[in-house]
Amino acid sequence: MPIGFQAPLPPTDGWVGHKKEVKRVRGAACYAALAAHFGTDSPKELEWRVDGRRPYGRDGDPSISNKYRRWRQGRALPSDETAARVIERSGGSVRLGFWRDLPLWELLAPEPPPMQRIHRLLETSPKPIRRILFFNSVPDIMGRFCHTLPERDQTLAIRNQYSLDALIVLLCLARKGEMLEDDPQHHLPSACAFDILPRVLYTHWPLRYRWEHLFACLDRIYWQRVYLDGSCYMYPIKKMRAHLMMLDADPAAKLPQKSGKRLRVICDDPLRLAEERILRAISVT
Repeated sequence: MPIGFQAPLPPTDGWVGHKKEVKRVRGAACYAALAAHFGTDSPKELEWRVDGRRPYGRDGDPSISNKYRRWRQGRALPSDETAARVIERSGGSVRLGFWRDLPLWELLAPEPPPMQRIHRLLETSPKPIRRILFFNSVPDIMGRFCHTLPERDQTLAIRNQYSLDALIVLLCLARKGEMLEDDPQHHLPSACAFDILPRVLYTHWPLRYRWEHLFACLDRIYWQRVYLDGSCYMYPIKKMRAHLMMLDADPAAKLPQKSGKRLRVICDDPLRLAEERILRAISVT
């Protein structure tokens, strides 16, 4: 049976409102990346700085396109042409394609991505994360990775990377658990995602720009769930706000963690790790 949602249940509009909110956050992230580089939050100023457009032409007719304002409102997203122009105008500093195409957005869809897509995202994660997930950080001689469900210490080790890549991998693992209808495999990575989100927001301004809307999208898909025996967990936005304030005051602040402490060290030797797993399997059979 699928993992259910807490009340209020999924919307009767076919998730139309949720999808619009995800697009709004996506557009705002692109806008924020551009605005931060050019040092202005004015869409009109950005049109001049990037496109050379003034609000009015020589004959007094409006010349502004309002495309950047539409990004901020979530009504449009950067085109490939605009992304290329921004790279040129910013000296290669602003990669709008990165923010527009971030896997985060597809992981916020009402339905999980196909399992094959989730596996490809896991396989293309940074090497330090692949070393935690797989027996080896590179594929085997057949070009394949061995996908197994991570144990608790592995999931917490990914959490402890405190990076945007780690957040995306945790969301992948949670959606994989959702597809497998495996409550622990959904709950733990979701809790870990909540724990590292404030640090990701602190270090990535494009996501922090409209972070409350991003939080609402994550909350609806990952944190408003009902597990076995009706178990529910609370992930209040006020805690996220408090954690961001703590980091603003002290970037090295230690934040409370709902997912618990990691005490075991991941073994770097893949053969030894395999032997340990076999021994654990034998011990319970």
